[in-house]
Amino acid sequence: MPYIISPLTYICNTSSAQGIFPDRLKFAMVKPILKNGDKCHSSNYRPISLLSSFSKVFERLIYNRLYEHISINNILDINQYGFQPNSSTEKLSFELTDEILKSMTNKHLVGGIFCDLKKAFDCVSHDILIKKTGIQ
Repeated sequence: MPYIISPLTYICNTSSAQGIFPDRLKFAMVKPILKNGDKCHSSNYRPISLLSSFSKVFERLIYNRLYEHISINNILDINQYGFQPNSSTEKLSFELTDEILKSMTNKHLVGGIFCDLKKAFDCVSHDILIKKTGIQ
């Protein structure tokens, strides 16, 4: 293990400094996972990409550095709940419900618009997505 740390650290630091994610780490094995319904219909599957271990480590390193920068510079809005430490969409639901109840108690009108993004990925044109990523 000690022999591999130095070259991996060099790759991570150089890639980060240059702003380049190494092409070799972009390869993935794509496995179709059944969402629900008939196994014979391809639309009932979603793709899962299996990445190399080093790719996942490198991704976590970039995430940690980016998140530190975002936190130090207060870039994220305080109302960003998803994918935040000590926060969740459940917390958002509680705070939203609390605000609605407070408003109703004060005889204010309350309205809401909600979008179901459950199948948002299904709406993405996979041909366009592949062209944008440069994968052939």
